[in-house]
Amino acid sequence: MRKTEKELEKTDAKELAGVNKKSFAMFFGGGEIWFEHLDGIYGYTDLAIEKLEQDYQQFKRPSMPSLLAVNLEETMVNNALIHAIAEKILNGNKQFTRVVFVGVNISAQKEIKKALKGAPFVLNFINDFEKAKEWLV
Repeated sequence: MRKTEKELEKTDAKELAGVNKKSFAMFFGGGEIWFEHLDGIYGYTDLAIEKLEQDYQQFKRPSMPSLLAVNLEETMVNNALIHAIAEKILNGNKQFTRVVFVGVNISAQKEIKKALKGAPFVLNFINDFEKAKEWLV
């Protein structure tokens, strides 16, 4: 059975480094941060959301850090991805205290701020990953 062009494209996209990059918790500067790696997925929004869904099973646990860094460099940030992220960090079981987004342009920042309006955590956008880690702790 032959795969359609769209199926082949999705198969090829699953080989992207960003899709296979692991998200993880790490101690830094006296605190622990969850690093959600959604970077390097380019325009494959479905794959970015799928990765977020899988990672959420880990970072929603009470034992995981309440500091969250979401890396979106080299990933197209559109409304579908913004709303998927907002749904996970606002409506899940996990309470976050600080959230920083890395690699987000100004227009996407405005949309993320709208989606997270009234959030019970401090929100920031920093395009330098090292500075973002320092801000979190």
